Amino acid sequence: MPYPAAAQFLRTAIPDIIRSYQSALRAVRSPLATRKEAWPKCRDQAQAIVEDCVTALMGEQPSPPAEARRYSHRVGVDRATQGIAVAESVRAVDILWSAMQPAVRSAVSCEAAARRTSALLLISTVFRASSGSRLYAGAVGYDAAPPQLPDEVQEEEPGSDAPGETPVQSAACAGLSQRERQVLERVARAMTNSQIARDLGIETATVKRHLNNIYAKLQADSRIDAINKAYGRR
Repeated sequence: MPYPAAAQFLRTAIPDIIRSYQSALRAVRSPLATRKEAWPKCRDQAQAIVEDCVTALMGEQPSPPAEARRYSHRVGVDRATQGIAVAESVRAVDILWSAMQPAVRSAVSCEAAARRTSALLLISTVFRASSGSRLYAGAVGYDAAPPQLPDEVQEEEPGSDAPGETPVQSAACAGLSQRERQVLERVARAMTNSQIARDLGIETATVKRHLNNIYAKLQADSRIDAINKAYGRR
């Protein structure tokens, strides 16, 4: 179901969102905004995420996932080379979502009252998927520049994950089981509990139990906090 009025407002608001985002990053002294070599790609990623939300509101498909992942992987390599921790990228996603809120509320109010809740849900869902896939690809990109990440520790035993998966690599994850790492990697891709359950062939209740174990072992209080501590520099 398209939401053209909301889409038009959100598209018009993109410059204001980016300015607010940059100001908020600077307020917390994030190197993504304070380093001139990091900000352009940070800005591009943020704009692409908001544009994905606009595209979805128009009833169209967001930017090709493969293309977004390739770019995000390059961003991850760049940030590793610059010595910027993955935790900064995770924090930036939260800051971007907060920076979007005034525009999101105004955009949703452009739609008929009966359509506002579904429009808001769509924006939230697309934002989570778009930012999550970029976070994951960027984190994988860090592995392409291992000399720049002395604090990252290879904890995964060879062959412990399914073919084609990139294991979570952090000293904080040393106590996680193989299954818990598989669950956490899918959390980093912004997959829901039911999607993780289907992907791994387990029950949703089992996913929840693994998440509770992950939170306890990482001393995390949310999915974002768990990703932060899994991929951040310890």
